[in-house]
Amino acid sequence: MSVSASSASSATADLITGLLVDRFEVDPAAVRADARMTDLLADSLMVVEMAITLKDELGVSATEEELRELTFAEFSARVDERRAG
Repeated sequence: MSVSASSASSATADLITGLLVDRFEVDPAAVRADARMTDLLADSLMVVEMAITLKDELGVSATEEELRELTFAEFSARVDERRAG
């Protein structure tokens, strides 16, 4: 995976990758640091489901706006901060 160590811990990035691949059937090759979350989550329903899944699985809140606007690396870093803090 090409998420830099300065953006998010690899554990958090790996967890999010696992959710994308296992629950949302995203091609693992598509999960890159510069991939937009909206490119990975094909439609609005998937965005909402991902926000719910993050809350259920990781106890982390994420807004639909974050899922629409951020790249995978940016989103992973934000989730990582919330898990740590």
